[in-house]
Amino acid sequence: MKKVPFSRGFNFGKWFESRAVKDIVFTKYIEDDFVNVKSLGADVIRLPAAFHNFTASGQDHTLDSVFLKYLDTAVEWAEKHKIFLIIDNHSFHPIDPTDVNIDRILIPVWEQIARRYKDRSDYVIYEVLNEPHGIEDGRWGKIQGDVIEAIRKIDRKHAIVVGGTNFNSIPKLETIPEYTGENIIYTFHFYDPHLFTHQGATWNKPSLAPLAGLPFPADKNKKPQVHETFKGTWVEERLDNYENDSKPEALCVSFDRAASFAKERGVPVFCGELGVFMIQSPPADRVKWYQFVCRELEKRGIPWLSWDYFGGFGIFKTIEKGDFKTGLNVDVVRAMGFTPPEK
Repeated sequence: MKKVPFSRGFNFGKWFESRAVKDIVFTKYIEDDFVNVKSLGADVIRLPAAFHNFTASGQDHTLDSVFLKYLDTAVEWAEKHKIFLIIDNHSFHPIDPTDVNIDRILIPVWEQIARRYKDRSDYVIYEVLNEPHGIEDGRWGKIQGDVIEAIRKIDRKHAIVVGGTNFNSIPKLETIPEYTGENIIYTFHFYDPHLFTHQGATWNKPSLAPLAGLPFPADKNKKPQVHETFKGTWVEERLDNYENDSKPEALCVSFDRAASFAKERGVPVFCGELGVFMIQSPPADRVKWYQFVCRELEKRGIPWLSWDYFGGFGIFKTIEKGDFKTGLNVDVVRAMGFTPPEK
């Protein structure tokens, strides 16, 4: 089985995910952030970028030159510090289904990126599209294959990351076509059990803002009451079944499924996102989840990236990026298997 060229790292979220180029805060991340994550033991950064927001109108979908200069700098920092950089097309909204004709913009955008970076080092990796959803498996498989073909006409060197529908879920790995050619890496995301990892999140429907203190795994002495907004929804159903959903052996079934896919296909597979929203999750249980999930993935030879470096799912004590030596949540960092800096 082919191996992924990296082992573990972080997503640098909310950097290039703006609605327009003028809204990008380039100093949100600096070169020191690349240095710092590597010092922890990370060897890969995933860089979500809302490419489609940075294109000119018209059939060519020309990428903005200012954005490309910003992206060049991130690539240069990654290469300088010998850390893999997954350039992730993060052009989506979780509520809106993936456009069945998204290839009209996906292909020209990736052709531009391939032309720009075809001669750069192997540290540069392309990811076709983050979390496709609400699109038929066969249609997405065809679109993704067409993007691969378009990139390969220009760039036969760099690895290309592909994923399945339903937000890059593990079961949908099996629906991805067996694409021909070299250097294709498969990805999935993992946030199970969802109620634990997303308690307090406002972007779900219904909002999980009223949910707090849900332990991992389930504890009959710490079972939260069902909020009125959850009555009759999928949230109430999953709370009723949380004891089963949160069992370590249940989560291992998913990990085994991903590992079996990799072995049966003979392809490299990694987890591109995992994490626990810190706002209302019990700190000790959050640590316990990271320790369990990261170790189980590594037991199966599956590399992973945390969402995110700083933010609601980050490794600092708050959602803000604090001082690297004093502001890290050391318990979370160690639970992931990283080595925190000496104070």
